[in-house]
Amino acid sequence: MEKSAALSLFAGWKGMPALYSGTDEKTLAEIREFGYTGVDLFVDDPFLPENRAALGKLRKHGLGIGAVMPALLAKQGLSLGDKDPEMRKYAVERIGDMIRFASEASGMVSLGLVRGRAGAGAGREEFFKRLAGSFEELLKISLPLEVPLILEPINRYESDHLNSSMEALDFIEKSGLPLYLMLDTFHMNIEDVDLAECFRRCAPYTKHIHFVDSNRLAPGMGHLNMAELYRTLEKLDYSGYLCLEALPLPSGSECARMGAKFFGSQESSSCKTNKLFVPYGSV
Repeated sequence: MEKSAALSLFAGWKGMPALYSGTDEKTLAEIREFGYTGVDLFVDDPFLPENRAALGKLRKHGLGIGAVMPALLAKQGLSLGDKDPEMRKYAVERIGDMIRFASEASGMVSLGLVRGRAGAGAGREEFFKRLAGSFEELLKISLPLEVPLILEPINRYESDHLNSSMEALDFIEKSGLPLYLMLDTFHMNIEDVDLAECFRRCAPYTKHIHFVDSNRLAPGMGHLNMAELYRTLEKLDYSGYLCLEALPLPSGSECARMGAKFFGSQESSSCKTNKLFVPYGSV
């Protein structure tokens, strides 16, 4: 399993789950020094010269890209399930640009909040039809470029549909669309009963994982048994990224350091002993 950290290419909003911002030398060197081999990228406009240059800087530091995340588009009011066909078309165009950007670094593109809101009542069925139609348009772009589109289940407090892993899995299987899953242990802790079992059931579709504790901080800084989940993924032969899409608390560097400490302890445990990881703040 590869380890990565979330990085934003723009000044984010309050509460944004990105440990780092910008691609200056010090930032990228620190990410690599902590042992991370990749990043998830929050991207605003992939055509900006500085964002194009970021790809080269990441390569220079030996950092791959797990997922390109278009969450800012949702903040800007764009939705793949919008009732207005012109707005849906524009959302597809913007995410299409993200797909082309991701293709230059063998990355994936996440489909989370940018799906929009389904609403209540009979309108939900129409929402899912519109959403599936937008996915089909995006797949026309992503499949030739070999960029996986990864669906992220998001908890009920942030989204009103596809909240649990099982709901997202059911959507993919029933739609028949060649989509994959990006599971996030923060959201799973809210919506799923048995996280380990969800990982097992979703394994054939899981391409990417946001691996954070119950409080959206590094593993060991909350109350989830992250070591058990790590071992579950090892047994499933998961080989993708485990990304710290975490809140930068007490600072981005400290959270990244604690994540690296956890991952290091698990790797040592797998290879040598079964020593226990000491959670953050323990004596």
